[in-house]
Amino acid sequence: MISKRTVVPAVLVFMLAGHASADDLSDSAQGLCDTVKSCALEQMAEQDLTPEMREMMAPMLDNMCASMREGIKDVPVDHGLYQPAVGCLRSMESLTCEQLQNPDRVTTPECKEYERLVREAGLSRQ
Repeated sequence: MISKRTVVPAVLVFMLAGHASADDLSDSAQGLCDTVKSCALEQMAEQDLTPEMREMMAPMLDNMCASMREGIKDVPVDHGLYQPAVGCLRSMESLTCEQLQNPDRVTTPECKEYERLVREAGLSRQ
């Protein structure tokens, strides 16, 4: 089964990002989504799931990616947090599946910087 530990950190980044247009941010979000999906499929392959269970998981993964894309669709390219958000997403895309499954290892230096900038801008949802 796909762990919340795999998906939650990735989704949080997208929620903090706000909204974005089809560009580097969308491309990096899709890249991270593809990585998370690949890791989830790899994890499912290691488990003894029935074909029916695997079929049920596919729409959930697709919906996760759609939600991520929806969450970033309107961020202007010239927004001050745009490039830091792209950097954070790209850095997360480069993580291994093991790192993505461990919430303590998901935060990259780029994401720490992005989170700092979000807090300074007063946009944090905490």
